[in-house]
Amino acid sequence: MNKAIQQRINEAILQMRISNRSGSHENCIRLSPQSKGKHNDKIIELCKEYLGTGVKFYTEAIFHNGSRADIFLPALNECIEVLNTETDERFSQKIKKYPEAFKIVRVRI
Repeated sequence: MNKAIQQRINEAILQMRISNRSGSHENCIRLSPQSKGKHNDKIIELCKEYLGTGVKFYTEAIFHNGSRADIFLPALNECIEVLNTETDERFSQKIKKYPEAFKIVRVRI
């Protein structure tokens, strides 16, 4: 792997709480009990695609400020938010809490 990409991954991962950045959580699908049905199905579907393409991911990644991403892709500096019943207004409020360095990608079911 290219050194610049590895450095970007390392810096992105440092934004997560220590309990979330254990190597045992990389590429593991963890689902929130508050999310159900289509929301969880979409997270699983996306994660299977990332596994197939070799993009490492974390699910339910919690950052130091308490914000939580459905899927976090450190190599891309992206947080994926799967929206089912959330309004655009609620989504806009939620992403304000994410670390500024990350691009937020909205996936609507």
